[in-house]
Amino acid sequence: MDELQQAVAKLRTLSPKLNSAVEQAQRVVLQVEHFLAHECQLAVQADVPVTYNDKGIAVTLLRYGRMNGKYHIGLTQTDGDSRFVSRAWVECDRNEKLASFPALPRLVLAVTKAVESQISATNATTNTITSLMSALDAVGSAIDTALVEQADERVALYMPAEEALAAQIAQRPAPRPPHKSLPPKAPEKARPQKNEAKAG
Repeated sequence: MDELQQAVAKLRTLSPKLNSAVEQAQRVVLQVEHFLAHECQLAVQADVPVTYNDKGIAVTLLRYGRMNGKYHIGLTQTDGDSRFVSRAWVECDRNEKLASFPALPRLVLAVTKAVESQISATNATTNTITSLMSALDAVGSAIDTALVEQADERVALYMPAEEALAAQIAQRPAPRPPHKSLPPKAPEKARPQKNEAKAG
């Protein structure tokens, strides 16, 4: 058997193994995609480089993000400048799948970091808005007080002096009346005793 025949025989043996490896990789990718998009319902985007050009710029990215209206794991091809073409991973050819599959663990880590960044940003925004609302409430109370005082001053300007003074006095709390002590009780007068008839 010559070398060519040996190669053909080897391909017959290896091709089922290759097909099995691709199918296994696809099952793993779909499981991870279902976990991220459906179980965790993550609406974040992240990517990791897969291949580079001769300038060291990533031209193939394994990414998790929105594609065709839904979140998928996919591949993004770029010219390293401004042209980007994204496809779902399951729609890529066999070579692209096998080349990008080893980057899947790095993609999961990148998604985790993206979620942590999103949580931190949300918490910071919530704290900022809470402080802003507290400041607005304080300013609103001060403005209301100032408006009331200005309204009182304007009313006083249009009133005669006597009426304005009377209004100010009326707004003051009434003074408490002084405590009156009861007058001392007069001592009772001794009743005159009747002279008893003298015994004869």
